[in-house]
Amino acid sequence: MIRPYLARLARELDFDPSLSRQVVQEVEDHLREAIERDPVADRLEAERRAVARFGDPRAIAAQFAVVSLAALARRVGLAAVLLIAAVFIAMKARLAWYGVVPFPLAEEARALGEMVLAIDRWAFWLAVLAGLAGWVYIGVRRTPGGFTREYSAQLRHFSLLCSAAAAALVVCVAADGVLTSLRLIAAQWSIASLVPLISVAIEIACAAVLVSRLRAMARHAARTARLAPAA
Repeated sequence: MIRPYLARLARELDFDPSLSRQVVQEVEDHLREAIERDPVADRLEAERRAVARFGDPRAIAAQFAVVSLAALARRVGLAAVLLIAAVFIAMKARLAWYGVVPFPLAEEARALGEMVLAIDRWAFWLAVLAGLAGWVYIGVRRTPGGFTREYSAQLRHFSLLCSAAAAALVVCVAADGVLTSLRLIAAQWSIASLVPLISVAIEIACAAVLVSRLRAMARHAARTARLAPAA
């Protein structure tokens, strides 16, 4: 009776293979320990009793899924802060490089450059504030015993903060791309041009990773909600 029980538990958690393997192994160990301790002589009856005591696989999967989702949300909050910091470092490195190898804006592009730079600054600081707010907000929340309405609302608030941070970061990176293009277009191509291009590529990668993490968390939350509807 253990194999069908574990198979169903694995199916309930198939959206997260790593979590599924971990939970199935842990549950199997507990079940076998319970069977060994059971005084009944009939092995099949011992398995039936152990499975019955353990409960519905869907309910167990829901509990583990919520714990996994809470841990994922905290990792996403930390990732948002670290990725924004990485973008900041890339920006500063590029500006420092401009101090070594000047790439001045063409006179006709200065007005556009100043406007894009203003957008860049506002977007970056919005990303910083939203990212820090999301990280702190989810960090102080307790992991619930189930996917409650309260926790569902908390996740929505956290997702909004992180989505705002991600959107602002995308705008910031796009503005950096425009500013870098304006500088490189006005300059003669050289190997030194690779440094600004690489720094912008790093920024794009950071923004892409953050968006990817948020999408993964949204999928995890949706599956968890279906597994254990908010109550």
